Amino acid sequence: MTTVKGLTGKGLLSAVVCRVPYRALFVLLLLAGCQTSVEKAPPHFSKDKITSGYIFNRLQDRASKIHSVKSFTRTTFIGKEFKQSFRQTLLIKGNHSIRVDTYGLFGQARGVFISDAGKMQFLDPAKGRLYSGSDVKSMLGKLLGTQINFQEHLRVFLGQIPNFEFLKVEKSRLSSDRKEYILQAKDLKRSGEVRLHIDAVSLLPLEMTRIEMGQKRYFVQWQDYEKIGNIDWPHLITLEFPSRQETIRIKYKDPTLNGKISQDTFQLMPAASVK
Repeated sequence: MTTVKGLTGKGLLSAVVCRVPYRALFVLLLLAGCQTSVEKAPPHFSKDKITSGYIFNRLQDRASKIHSVKSFTRTTFIGKEFKQSFRQTLLIKGNHSIRVDTYGLFGQARGVFISDAGKMQFLDPAKGRLYSGSDVKSMLGKLLGTQINFQEHLRVFLGQIPNFEFLKVEKSRLSSDRKEYILQAKDLKRSGEVRLHIDAVSLLPLEMTRIEMGQKRYFVQWQDYEKIGNIDWPHLITLEFPSRQETIRIKYKDPTLNGKISQDTFQLMPAASVK
């Protein structure tokens, strides 16, 4: 456990206030006095020191509140020689099940992809065929132009940090603009390092970079947070693979969190119909 270097807690709050001109500060205080209710300051503003352990506990507490998501999405795939965008519906349950229904320009079904506990299926409505296993990777490559390891990256689309429980912080600091905590962690389960950017006020994850053998393996950015119930949800998620020069960008529309999703949703057809 390390103490984050730089301004923390009360010092961070003071720094925010000190950057406001006196005249503007007077106006802000006047307006605040006219409000019927005052929004509470984040709990960590009252602390003299903030440790990486405290930040990780807050991240873990938030992640534990997110069990599933159901949403319409606009998903964009960008590669070295292509860029294409699809309208989709996305359903994720826990850290093991995902279903993606893809639609064409006029709303026609183009494909249904399912990954459940590592087992993959793909339905091609045009051919009326259901594929499984290694055939699915080939079908996804043709349809999307890229492939995703959902066992590793599923948490990304839930607004969570992959392998979070195996990360150990080695270095931490406050960014020069005092807006982010930057944590450098080691993955105790797998080789590699992870660099995290956490919002200094909300303690929400903003960016993640995974580095293996000195090279960036992938980069994640969580943006456009909005409240859904009592959960801050990123409505724009970007996953980049620098070595492959590929990017996946998901824009959520009207997402529903923690709704009941039947396990049958992740089953397409009887095994006898699978190619």
